[in-house]
Amino acid sequence: MSDTLKEGVELDVGTIVARDALAASERTGVRGRASRRGFLTGVAVVAGAVMLPGTGLVTNAFGFPGQPDPIDPVPLDAAQQFAGIPGRSINEQVLNFALILEILEADIYLQALNMASGRPINQPLDANRSQYRRVAGNGDLNPEAAKVAYNYLKLFSYVEAAHRDFLRNAIRSGGGTTVQPNPGGYKFPQTPRNSMSAILTAILPLEETGVRAYLGALRYMTDLNLATMAAGIYSTEARHSAVIQVLLGNSAGPAPRPGDRTVSPDQPSPGAFEYILTPQQVLTAAGAFFA
Repeated sequence: MSDTLKEGVELDVGTIVARDALAASERTGVRGRASRRGFLTGVAVVAGAVMLPGTGLVTNAFGFPGQPDPIDPVPLDAAQQFAGIPGRSINEQVLNFALILEILEADIYLQALNMASGRPINQPLDANRSQYRRVAGNGDLNPEAAKVAYNYLKLFSYVEAAHRDFLRNAIRSGGGTTVQPNPGGYKFPQTPRNSMSAILTAILPLEETGVRAYLGALRYMTDLNLATMAAGIYSTEARHSAVIQVLLGNSAGPAPRPGDRTVSPDQPSPGAFEYILTPQQVLTAAGAFFA
């Protein structure tokens, strides 16, 4: 059988499995976990899922191994990746992992905004964002770009605080325990000059890490609603990163950085897919901002 014909047969089998699973759920009226499991099992065939010999694990076209059941894909290294992070389930651990980052980002953005506004570095975020006035110089930016950069810095500071508060409330409302801020606080690894270009340059690595963090942690989540929420925050973080890159005169990205992993072993071009980091890689990178 030719490779082309073989691929066509495999695709047809996967399509039939997916179709039949979906049809069965339509006949029974089931819309929950079981029907999604049957449908995704068929989709896994279409995506090129294969069994890794001797492991009982399934890998797919993206190269990620997981449990045989694609609706409950808790990778086997979850305990190691989220070691020490509180949570009664892997989903709660992932939320607390995200909260570690959002607490950090909210604090660093606050420091940056205060610095650019001539305020004490740790002064709490003002309830009225219109009270902020820029004192930071342009740096390497032209005057118009520096003005836009300050407005985005102000906007992003409130967004990161909203992410932090949202995650805290989500965990606590479910009866969970939230991680606490670092007792020593947070700092820039190197204090930037008080100019808009220097401040954005100092923030960029943290934003890029945050983008990769959500993608790296998403595969550990088994609650589809929580995964959708996490993807929504990921999208916002990616936009923050793109805006900063463009203001600094760079491509919007995504662009590879040291330690990156790719979402596919056959990535068609450097900017086609976002890059990812494992949770442990993220925590190591975030540690540079811990005082």
